[in-house]
Amino acid sequence: MSIHSNNFYSNVLRQPVRVEVILPEPLDATGKIEAAYTSGNQLLPTIWLLHGLGGDATTWLRRTNIELLATQYRVAVVMPETGRGFYTNMAQGLNYWDYLTTELPARMRYMFPLSTMPKDNYLMGNSMGGYGALRYALTYPQQFAAVAALSPVTELARFGAEQAKIMPDFDLAFGSQELQNTPNDLDYLIQQSLDWSGLRVLMTTGSHDILRGMDEELRPKLKRIFKDHFEWQLQSGHHDWQLWNQQLPFAMHWLIKEEWRNV
Repeated sequence: MSIHSNNFYSNVLRQPVRVEVILPEPLDATGKIEAAYTSGNQLLPTIWLLHGLGGDATTWLRRTNIELLATQYRVAVVMPETGRGFYTNMAQGLNYWDYLTTELPARMRYMFPLSTMPKDNYLMGNSMGGYGALRYALTYPQQFAAVAALSPVTELARFGAEQAKIMPDFDLAFGSQELQNTPNDLDYLIQQSLDWSGLRVLMTTGSHDILRGMDEELRPKLKRIFKDHFEWQLQSGHHDWQLWNQQLPFAMHWLIKEEWRNV
């Protein structure tokens, strides 16, 4: 297993950016670690792992055992950094949505042996990152096999009003525009007539999570669209890393379990 700290100039954001990447060691035909690296090594399944509000590219590495889980499941993990921009093209700020959905995957696949096949690509994030993961997957369902959202923000206007103390800069991301019935709105996205057949969705929350109410409201809508390809998990806990560390092993297993990969 190796961890790569990447710094490069983003043409979209017009500034240097940081991305952390976990790569598993290549295996030979018998399942043993290759003694030598060759250009014929198999391209890797990849989790695009998004941080929450106040996080950065190192947060998942510092706060969880993601490296051990990536080793267990033989998967690459890409962890970008997007500040407090909510993975959107900010009203007053940077175009993080364009960076996330266009430049980042192209640059990472140029640098590392990452598979482009939808069945090998997964999204996961917590809180703000859970919102970003859901929005990305619901906008481009044909690009991913599954998405896992841990305690996601699922209703932007409600979050901006209820959690103003933790995000007083909400208007920098979204301005004063109406958020409902726009591509920023998860409820709007699931009403679109897209092909959801290849996408699975997991949403988790905590019993005392500050976002539990909005997650509970989105739950039946996702169930109606994704049916047996939707899973919900409620665990005892708050909106914090103690809860997400409890949920992470299940989420990793759910994303990459072999019975789905072999369908």
